[in-house]
Amino acid sequence: MKTVLILLVVLSIVSFAQAADFDPLVLLKRDLGDSIEIISSQEIRYCPDNTCDIFRIKDSKQADYLPYFVYLYLFHESGYIYLKEPVAGSRPFREVAKVQEPLVRRKVEGFCKKTPKTPACILEGMQASLRISVSFGRYDEGKFSE
Repeated sequence: MKTVLILLVVLSIVSFAQAADFDPLVLLKRDLGDSIEIISSQEIRYCPDNTCDIFRIKDSKQADYLPYFVYLYLFHESGYIYLKEPVAGSRPFREVAKVQEPLVRRKVEGFCKKTPKTPACILEGMQASLRISVSFGRYDEGKFSE
């Protein structure tokens, strides 16, 4: 009986953790901390220093897809060194995110109409059909400019 109870507890913890860990916004905050800024449901910024990648989606009804796009973009496209190399003893995002990236990608691979369904094709499809824009901004002397 004790073994069954322990097994049930472990399974419920694993199931909860998998469900919670799969939300790409939760993953971004967990893995990138304060460098992910949620401005609104339609705007997310990645600001590891005084510069930012800015992601916006036009249609508020499609805003749930924005964290998927940001996750895949930062994993596959962004040129920030902080994503590739350890900073201040932390593991780089691209190393940490290897486990969840395929799960995130599978959820949105339908945006790519080609075979094989490459990350670049998925991102292009998402950007075109969801009208997602990617821009660059900078904090300078307390002011933000884009």
